[in-house]
Amino acid sequence: MKRFSFIIMILGLVAGALLLPSCQKNELKGGSSETGGGFSGNTYDYLKSKPGIFDSLLFVIDRLKLADVLKSDSITLFASTNASFRLASDDLNAQRLRTGKKPIYLKDYRLDQLDSLMCRYILKGTFSSKKLSVLNGINVFGYKYGYELNAKATASSAMGQVGAGPSSIVYSSKNRTEFKANWSSAIAYSIDIPTKNGLVHIIDDKNFFGFGYYSKQPSTSFRDFAYRLPETFDVDSEPLEAEDYDNGGCGVAYHDTRSPCNEIDGRYWNDGGQYRTTEGVDLWGQPAAYNKGIYYRQGYRIAAMRTGEWTNYSIDVPADGNYEIKLHYSVQNSTGNPPAYCDLRLDWKILTRRVALPITGGKMDEIKAGTFYLTKGNHYLTFCTMTSVPDLSFDAFVFKRVN
Repeated sequence: MKRFSFIIMILGLVAGALLLPSCQKNELKGGSSETGGGFSGNTYDYLKSKPGIFDSLLFVIDRLKLADVLKSDSITLFASTNASFRLASDDLNAQRLRTGKKPIYLKDYRLDQLDSLMCRYILKGTFSSKKLSVLNGINVFGYKYGYELNAKATASSAMGQVGAGPSSIVYSSKNRTEFKANWSSAIAYSIDIPTKNGLVHIIDDKNFFGFGYYSKQPSTSFRDFAYRLPETFDVDSEPLEAEDYDNGGCGVAYHDTRSPCNEIDGRYWNDGGQYRTTEGVDLWGQPAAYNKGIYYRQGYRIAAMRTGEWTNYSIDVPADGNYEIKLHYSVQNSTGNPPAYCDLRLDWKILTRRVALPITGGKMDEIKAGTFYLTKGNHYLTFCTMTSVPDLSFDAFVFKRVN
């Protein structure tokens, strides 16, 4: 009998030892947001209650003065752990070390860029895994800047039953394209943690904070300063040439479907091979032209444009007001192919959608994209191709301040 009791005691100790790591591992595991349980405080307090896990995230939130948002607004937070920040920081500083630059840490990182990245992890309203359990996920928009992402919940199989296992959420930066192959994704296994004012989903430790953008510097003007729009009313500007897209590289200053950021074969796919040859934008020579009273200098055009490709331009708006934007472009005969369209974006938000680009027979022509109210200061203007047609080429922007 004593021997039997001793065996029972040993088995109990072994079972307890096995359960202890499991309990520690599941310390951050959430429950269904519909149960009404969970953490009794606000989202900010929840992060504070986990020392050693969210210290970097709290530092960023405090530095950006976002604490009040996490304390009082109804939000969903995709929370990055210390490990995720460490991965991103190590990646950035390894690149800086190779070029002889000093390391940069969270306290030194540019506030505007850090704010842009952090706000991609904060959503207005509550998005539970139940709400996100649809075939293609749900397109969501980051706090403050409206950056578009996608969130999709999936359940694994258990005991031979599809969807009976634990759920996870795939949270994707769409990288300003609808093509999923070009998205950058993170995954959250600890999900649906209710707080007083929202939900928390915890990004897995193996994912880099910032979807890979933390280690990329923001795009900067190709010239020494941003292109300045005209101050005088009703006078066409000098063209802003397409080949003068910003510095910053793939995923920051441009997106090309056959550039090394897609890791096809590690080399640059500049089909023209004549200008800015260390980058992936396809640039071909373009002769000088005089079109509808505007002189376009000899230079280069962006050619062989495919759906979802974009280029970014730093512009300086001299005063609040209305500005007309024209495009200098060409489209070959597209019989049997979809019509050509483009989008224009300002500071990553849609300025105008699906501007029709009529067939020009391959000759350069201009078209008015629209008149838009712009605010004084520096902005990013983005040209984005929405359809792939034979030899769609973009040559330049022309601006006019209108009363």
